[in-house]
Amino acid sequence: MNFPRLTRRQQKQWEVLQFLIRFLTLAVPLYLILWLNPSLLPVQEAVTDHSHILLKAMGLEVDKSNLMLMIGTCRPFVIYIGPDCTGWKSMVAYFALIFATLGASMRKRVLGLLIGIPLIYAGNLARIVTAIVIEQTLGREAVMFFHDFMWQVGLTALIIVLWLAWLKWDFIKKHIIALREKLKYAH
Repeated sequence: MNFPRLTRRQQKQWEVLQFLIRFLTLAVPLYLILWLNPSLLPVQEAVTDHSHILLKAMGLEVDKSNLMLMIGTCRPFVIYIGPDCTGWKSMVAYFALIFATLGASMRKRVLGLLIGIPLIYAGNLARIVTAIVIEQTLGREAVMFFHDFMWQVGLTALIIVLWLAWLKWDFIKKHIIALREKLKYAH
C-alpha cells in the first residue's frame, strides 16, 4: 500500500504527535512512582541538609531535626521536607522532555540530564530557601501564595527554559564561539 507524501505542515504535525506520544509514555514512570510510593528519604535528607546549610550561610537562626527545619525564635516557623519538597517530579518531567525529543543523540541526552538535573535541584533549594525568607519577612499568608503558586510556575518555567536551551545548545554554542572570536580579535 502506498501512502501519500506528507506536506511540510503535515510532517511538522506528525513530529509533534510523535513527541507528545513519547512524552506521555515517558510520564508513566511518574505515575508508577506515585502508585508505588517508594521512600525518598535519602533525597529528603539531602534537601534538608542543603537547605539548612544555605539558611545558616544567610545568617538565619535555624535548627535541624531529622526532616524538620525550625527557623527563628520570635516567630518560630517549622517546615517539614516531605517527598514533594525534593523536586523529583520536576526532574522526571525534565527527563521525559529530553527523551521524548526526536533526533537527539544519547550523548546529548545524557549531557542534558547531567547539567539540567543539578540545576533543577538548585532551583528547588532556592524555592525552599526563598519560601522561608518570605515567611520570616512577610508572614505565613505570603509564603503560602509564594509556595503554592509562584514557585509552581517558577519550577515549570525553569524546566522549560532548560529544555529549550538543551534543544538549541548547538545554536547557542556556535554563537558563543563566534562571540569569543570577535572579542579575541577586538583586543
